[in-house]
Order: sequence, then C-alpha cells, then structure tokens
Amino acid sequence: MGTEQHSDIPEAGLSLLFAPGDRPDAAQMARVLALTGEAGMAAAITHASPPSEGWIEILASGLAFDLSGLQPAPAAPARPFEHAYGFAAGVPDGLREAVLLVPSGHISAGAALPPVVRAMVGLAANLVLNLPVAAVQWHPARTVIEPRTFVRIIMNWLSGGAFPALGLTALTRADDGSVASSGLAYFTGQEVRVEGRPDEAPADAIKQAIRVVDFLSRVGPLDRPCSVEGMPGLIAEPSQYGKLVWVWRKA
Repeated sequence: MGTEQHSDIPEAGLSLLFAPGDRPDAAQMARVLALTGEAGMAAAITHASPPSEGWIEILASGLAFDLSGLQPAPAAPARPFEHAYGFAAGVPDGLREAVLLVPSGHISAGAALPPVVRAMVGLAANLVLNLPVAAVQWHPARTVIEPRTFVRIIMNWLSGGAFPALGLTALTRADDGSVASSGLAYFTGQEVRVEGRPDEAPADAIKQAIRVVDFLSRVGPLDRPCSVEGMPGLIAEPSQYGKLVWVWRKA
C-alpha cells in the first residue's frame, strides 16, 4: 500500500487485479463478453489493437470503454490504495498485474456522470464473475475490494439498492467519533463529515455515514442546508470553506 501519485493511471476508472499469469487476452475477453450477453448485459468488442499493445474498446449499454493491460502486452500498473473492503484475511500479496477499465476518449469528460459510472461498474461486475480476478481497485476513492464483495454491492446498487459507500467511496472514523468520506467528491463535488456522538458504537457511526452518503449521492451537491432524508434530526450543511458537507444533529 502506498500514497505516491501515478499520473499515468487515469483517476476515472477501475483496475481488475490478477495473480501473475492470470490476466486474459483479447480472445478470452471476446468469450467472456459473449457470456455477459447471455446473462443479460449486451457488451461487445468494437475495436482491438494488435496483441502486442493489449487493449480493446468495449461497447456496453451504448457507451464505449477502453480495457488495457491484456496479455501478451505488459500489465497495467497496480494503483496504490488506502482502504480495503471485503477481505476476510487481508488483501492478497503479489497482486501487481492489472487490467485497466476506463471510459473511452469521447465520453471521458463525463466519466463521473451516473449513466457512465453505472455502465462501467456493471460491465466490471460481469467481468469479475467470469474471470479469475483477485481484487478490484476503484481509483477515485483509492479503494481495493474483494471480488465477490464488489459484485454484490454493485449488483445491489444497479438493482435499486443503496449506493455502495464502502467501495465506491471510503469512510474513516476519527478519534472524536466523526466519520469522513473519501471519493464522494468524484460524484458530487463534495466530501462529507458526519458528526459523531460520544456514546455511539463505531459500527453504528459507519452505518449512519453509509446512509448519509447514499442520500448525498442521490441529491447531488448541496448549496444550502437541508434535512437528511429518512434520518430525523440530521442536518446536512455545505461548508463555506472547501468542498465539504457537514452533517450534524439538530438539538
């Protein structure tokens, strides 16, 4: 795990991490995409580079995405991460080979728009189901997610469930009991800090913050205080300094 910047890896996107030798090639990807079509998600290769370059363009849900780092080309570099979710025994060692999935050039400017994000993570979840992926990295929040956990939270979200706050964002509890987000600004332009309570269990504080992130992901950026839907007594208020939303309890 590290914190150094890798400017050659786009911030908008995700990486599928593999053990050495497990990365797919373009032919395997064509077979996998055929399986996703049978499962109900239409996706197809619209362009393929020479094998030595190791990238393809995929059309999914009417949007184009680039997948690079395929064999026999070199792997894409694995991105440093700060938060891990879903691993019972810690993140596996040796995950240095990545396949990179990003919005294609003509839609990259709208990479954070909900239709683009939903199409990309939906495609990724279908790939994870059909490839020996060892971990998934979500770049904007610097998270790494266990594959089955990734599929579960993404499929739940795409089916109308809660926004996957522990994965597409990260939540950290401070010593004072408050919980702060990382990566929410990618979607809304603002991070959030939820006021803590001295008598509140850490797990309860995180659960509350998850619900707040789900709310903010649906309403978008705030320019004035408002009540948090479904959470009586909680007020969300944009800070005058920086791109931050404070969530506090009404007395």
